[in-house]
Amino acid sequence: MNEQDYHRYIEAFNARDYAMLETFFSDDFVLENAGFRVSGKPAFREFYRFFHAYCRETVSFRGFYPGKGGFVANVVIVFEGLQDLTAEVLAERGYSGMSVVPQGVQVQVEFLILYTLNPHGLIQHIKGAVWVPAVSG
Repeated sequence: MNEQDYHRYIEAFNARDYAMLETFFSDDFVLENAGFRVSGKPAFREFYRFFHAYCRETVSFRGFYPGKGGFVANVVIVFEGLQDLTAEVLAERGYSGMSVVPQGVQVQVEFLILYTLNPHGLIQHIKGAVWVPAVSG
C-alpha cells in the first residue's frame, strides 16, 4: 500500500464503505486500539456496525510515513455522538477501553497509526496510538 492507496482507504472509511475497506485487509487482519482487539473481517464489520450506530467518525489525513513492512499514518479523527455511547454500553459489548461519546458532542483526536502489511501489500495489523499534546500553563 502506498500513500495514494491510503487516501482511497480514508475515502472508503469516511463513506462507511466497509466492503471497499475490506479489500485493503488480509484475511487474518487484526485491529488493536483503545484497549480492545478485533480479529478478522467479520469482527471488523460487527464492531463498526455497532460503533457507527453511536458515533460518526471522520478521518482527516495529516501524513504518511512508509517503513519496512508497513507504514505509519498521522490522522485526525472527529468523533460525533449520534446517540449516547456510555461506559455501560461499551462494557456490555467488550469495548470498555474506549472513551464514552455523548450524543451531540464532537471530539477531535490526533492519532499515529501503525499499519503492518503482509507480503502482498494488504493490511494485516492496525495499532493506533493517541497523540496527547502537552498542557501549557
